[in-house]
Amino acid sequence: MKKFSFTIFIRDLSSSDICIEDRLFAAGCNDALVCLINDDIYLEFQRTAENLDLAINSAIKDIEKATARSIQISINNKPYTIKPT
Repeated sequence: MKKFSFTIFIRDLSSSDICIEDRLFAAGCNDALVCLINDDIYLEFQRTAENLDLAINSAIKDIEKATARSIQISINNKPYTIKPT
């Protein structure tokens, strides 16, 4: 298992949503730092998995549990497209 660093910008949530940090933590994003730019939210992940795509896919599933959808994934400030599992 390796640790992977990546960023996921999310939609359907804003900084004005009640308990956003708690919702994401409870959904499994306890390995991410919740960040805000204006009213936009993104998560800086440090996730352990067998490979990068599995790490990102599991993070997206956790974000969706918090009733949000990912909008963009980036690694080292470059867009990243995952392979479907």
